Amino acid sequence: MMVKIVLGLLTAVFTIGTFLPVVKSNYWTFRILEYPRLQKFVIGLFILATAVFTREQTEGLFWWILILLLLSLTYLVIKILPYTPLSPKEMKRIEKGNGKDELKIFTGNVLQTNRQYNRILGQIRKQDPDVVFLVETDQGWDEAMQTLEKDYPHFLKKPLDNTYGLLFYSRLPFREAEIKFLAEPDIPSIQATVTLPNGKDVRIHGLHPRPPVPDESLTSTAKDKELMKIALSLEHFEDPCVVMGDLNDVAWSYVTMLFRKVSGLLDPRRGRGFYSTFSANHWWMRFPLDYIFCSAHFGLVSMRKMPHNGSDHFSMFIHLRYHEKMEKKQDKPEANGEEKKAAVKKAKEPT
Repeated sequence: MMVKIVLGLLTAVFTIGTFLPVVKSNYWTFRILEYPRLQKFVIGLFILATAVFTREQTEGLFWWILILLLLSLTYLVIKILPYTPLSPKEMKRIEKGNGKDELKIFTGNVLQTNRQYNRILGQIRKQDPDVVFLVETDQGWDEAMQTLEKDYPHFLKKPLDNTYGLLFYSRLPFREAEIKFLAEPDIPSIQATVTLPNGKDVRIHGLHPRPPVPDESLTSTAKDKELMKIALSLEHFEDPCVVMGDLNDVAWSYVTMLFRKVSGLLDPRRGRGFYSTFSANHWWMRFPLDYIFCSAHFGLVSMRKMPHNGSDHFSMFIHLRYHEKMEKKQDKPEANGEEKKAAVKKAKEPT
């Protein structure tokens, strides 16, 4: 009887935890449950195996347990499968060019209290990116990273003590560059247009919205608003563009999916792997929170998650190549009418 009760309760809690994010509430309890879908899948398999093994002790309840678990596991598979090698690659691979049409990006959340500056500097120098975007940077990080200004003479900086400071460096010249506050007065983002050696302009957005967790924000309203504002600004944008940073949201969440569809940007992870970047300190609880989305003008030369560098996030490096034929070879995600309305509504919500 005890086994029957325990398995019944575990199945009920697991099922509720799986399907609760279907409710499109901005409140943190709904949104945060979108994060551990891979972990929930593993837990669900364990409960299922236990139920099958103890079937005789759960007589009368077994089939209900089985149905609920299979429904939950199927739902989780549908959500995470696009980010595994079992699914088609959304962004196509392309060979390196002559360097004039390529864009290499290094982005990472450094963890404000992390003072292992040289580990991150070493990774940047080894990868030799064209642009560098770092978040959670305070005055100490600003001073430590000044050595980059020799090789990256174009930069935007907004060091802050609230864990939302940012530093953006580019060896490519700016056509325009500014720091924006899209949703909250203390949460900056960057918008810059850099010019590739072949003369092609690329718009870059770098952001780090506030996550929906109790010690930060009880809702995801501001984060969603910032993402939707950028997505809507890119909906009819025809030139190459990149959106990068710590989005504090998982790849398979409703909001990130909505962002992809409205913006029309590609996610190079789809069909390749999770590339989970947080937490670097706990292998069993990692989520893909740090992103580099790009328009279909680019093909993917390479992408990698960087080794541990003292932060609680892994940094990301991506090597892109602009090619005029790629836009016709790659299918961009598209939003339907209802999704566009939802994005507009989120972009206008008061914070």
